[in-house]
Amino acid sequence: MLTTWLFILTGTAWAAGERTLVWTGIDYGLVRLVGTLDFRDPSAIFPGYFNTWNGLFVEEQLDELEARTKVSAIVTSLSHLGDLHRVADPNTQIVRDDSFPVTDELPAQLIRDRVKSYALRETEGTALALIADQLHKPNQLGCFWVVRYDVATRDVHSLVRACEPAHGFGFRNYWFGSVKDVVSQLAAVR
Repeated sequence: MLTTWLFILTGTAWAAGERTLVWTGIDYGLVRLVGTLDFRDPSAIFPGYFNTWNGLFVEEQLDELEARTKVSAIVTSLSHLGDLHRVADPNTQIVRDDSFPVTDELPAQLIRDRVKSYALRETEGTALALIADQLHKPNQLGCFWVVRYDVATRDVHSLVRACEPAHGFGFRNYWFGSVKDVVSQLAAVR
């Protein structure tokens, strides 16, 4: 299913000559962090790591995203994430139950509503965002909604949930590994 969405992204999204992509970041404001013994330092995660992972994406993955989506330029618009991450609530978003199913997806309508709420700097173009659904330690997976949408109307054109293995050394890199793997899937349709 991810490959189908990526074909739409690379095959038709810019077919009409649109060569710029607005990257609106990784939204962790709705994420469920699943694990009985993990996520022990909520004050470091909320919003610290959420913002760190977005900074890391800009440093390490923006060029990769540009190459994978075959656009000529990427514009970043991330200022809206600061407020969304500050109001994220570790008391409701950390799930200390290893049996919580990784298949328990955030509803697609919630994702669409979330995109509609974005206060972006940019006023036009096609945007791409990852909306974090779960960081699931028992299954060692990071699950994200890959969302392509119109900046002006916030209408969602494509919405796909992708789960990739978490990997890397240390908390930051372990969970960022699944983000990198979601981006690497863009190569599947080259």
